[in-house]
Amino acid sequence: MWTLWAMLICLAGGQLASATLCRTYGTIPGIPGLPGQPGSDGRDGENGPKGEQGPPGLGGAERGEKGDPGMPGAPGKVGPRGFPGPPGMPGLPGIPGPMGEPGDYKVTFKSAFSAARSISSYPRRDQPIRFDRVLTNENGHYENRYGRFTCRVPGTYYFTYHVTSRGNLCLNIKKGRGASRGDKVVTFCDFVHSSFQVTTGAVVLQMAMNESVWLEPTEKNSLVGLEGSDSIFSGFLIFPEA
Repeated sequence: MWTLWAMLICLAGGQLASATLCRTYGTIPGIPGLPGQPGSDGRDGENGPKGEQGPPGLGGAERGEKGDPGMPGAPGKVGPRGFPGPPGMPGLPGIPGPMGEPGDYKVTFKSAFSAARSISSYPRRDQPIRFDRVLTNENGHYENRYGRFTCRVPGTYYFTYHVTSRGNLCLNIKKGRGASRGDKVVTFCDFVHSSFQVTTGAVVLQMAMNESVWLEPTEKNSLVGLEGSDSIFSGFLIFPEA
């Protein structure tokens, strides 16, 4: 009991009691006080020094292995046609082809005629003989009105005649241009008295464009053109001019 009173005196007394009584009997821990109110926030401290750079961070997850190809998808729609591109570079020359069959590029050039005389009277001396009945006239180069063949396809020609006469007959094959008298090329003569005969002759001539060929009698001009006794003048192109 004394002890409790001594403690109360020490707590309630002044400095004297504390110096005498309380020191005499020792201190006794008091009852803990109530917690105080939280204090106000303190001020921010100064910035500290910059730290060292840290180690590299790890990236995302590592890429896995490539998977197997999937099934092809369905074809898409056909798109619009694009604009033409620029011309490409010329390609390399191809391998030469096999040799073709031999031929003549001028085989399409044709010229031929044949005409008969149906006039019973003798032809006039030194005038072209008219073979008025045209049998064939390829490309229309024989002029039966004048008895002349005019060249339209230059080249080498073959001319021939087969005529019937009642007597002596001499014929000139002449060559010239236009309505000129022309130049004698060859002369053929046959002589017979009071009977029919057949006279023939032929020549190969080089003809230029617009040159003409015709038959012309001399004073021996007994050529006839009768039914069953025909007289014919013919010619045709052998080789066109190269």
